[in-house]
Amino acid sequence: MFAGSRTYFFDVKESADGIKYLVISESRRQAGEKSYEHNRVMVFREHLKAFIDGFKKTVESMNEKGKSKAYNVEQIRSEYREAYTKWTAEEEIRLRREYNQGKTIDELAEIFQRRPTAIRSRLEKLAML
Repeated sequence: MFAGSRTYFFDVKESADGIKYLVISESRRQAGEKSYEHNRVMVFREHLKAFIDGFKKTVESMNEKGKSKAYNVEQIRSEYREAYTKWTAEEEIRLRREYNQGKTIDELAEIFQRRPTAIRSRLEKLAML
């Protein structure tokens, strides 16, 4: 697909072990030169739905007039009181303990009054996921 000075390629590839994945490539000529700059994104089948959902939301938000962000902190805090607040050292210790005791992400979200995505992010930062 040609778009101005860029060309985009959408390819379905297959790995040696038979796993299919999507490759989105961008190619554009560097200003004043004969060489091209190339960028690629690979999306594996197990992440394709999340990728498409995220892409759709992004495109929809680009088309909305007068809206500066895709979320409202006050609205989110009406459900998760601690959303977007800084984690304390004590909370991190408790999060580790509760997670190690087998609590689910949803249970932890309820306990810590934070969104499940925030719980996952913090657990990843703590190298627990």
